[in-house]
Amino acid sequence: MFGGLKALRDVDLRISGTGITALIGPNGAGKTTLFNVISGFGTPYIGTIRFAGQDLTGLPAHRVARAGVVRTFQTPSGFPSMTVAENVAVAVAGSHLDKPWTPFLRWREDRRVRAEAHAAAWQQLEAAGIANLGDTSLSDLSPGDAKLVEILRQLALEPRMLLLDEPAAAMTVNQIEVLSGIIRDIAANGVGVLVIDHNLSFVLELAETVHVLEFGAVMASGTPEQISKDPNVERIYLGGGEESDVA
Repeated sequence: MFGGLKALRDVDLRISGTGITALIGPNGAGKTTLFNVISGFGTPYIGTIRFAGQDLTGLPAHRVARAGVVRTFQTPSGFPSMTVAENVAVAVAGSHLDKPWTPFLRWREDRRVRAEAHAAAWQQLEAAGIANLGDTSLSDLSPGDAKLVEILRQLALEPRMLLLDEPAAAMTVNQIEVLSGIIRDIAANGVGVLVIDHNLSFVLELAETVHVLEFGAVMASGTPEQISKDPNVERIYLGGGEESDVA
């Protein structure tokens, strides 16, 4: 709740652990709030969040990530003064250096992990089709390219479920094509994807299942074809229904 306003109301969703699922709705529908609750950046007053049989309700974000649920944000993060390849390599190496090595063994382990992470970063960039950005500083990227890199950084955490918050925003048509390819490859490798986006053509071409939020509640669910023909969805997007103040 925000100042007495219910951000989410009896949301009951079953998201597939494989494939691509989309969550759409007008501004203020509660989409990002739902992402926050799922990923540990917010705590529900009531209800339960379960993933792969594990109760995630109320867990902090780092524990949710360790359980396999990782998210991106609308504004990408990272290290602006470092190159794209270095940013991805840091994410790859991070979890492997968090061990109680002795000083000498840690020095050797650091060198090994850093070398492997650098190679893995370039492999990820090649696979995503953006290796040309590898030596570019993160601060010099366009907003769209920065979002592509952010997704690769989160993939380095080896999630089982990836939540993407407005990934296509501020992207060009070509960048959206690259993004769609990356997301399809993620799903093909057995990682579930839940995506929020206002770009309906992008969402309806990409997702297998679509859920529609309005005023914090699920008002429609179905295939992209079913959703595109739903009169209530048409009302929301073409009729300009009222919107709350909750993100």
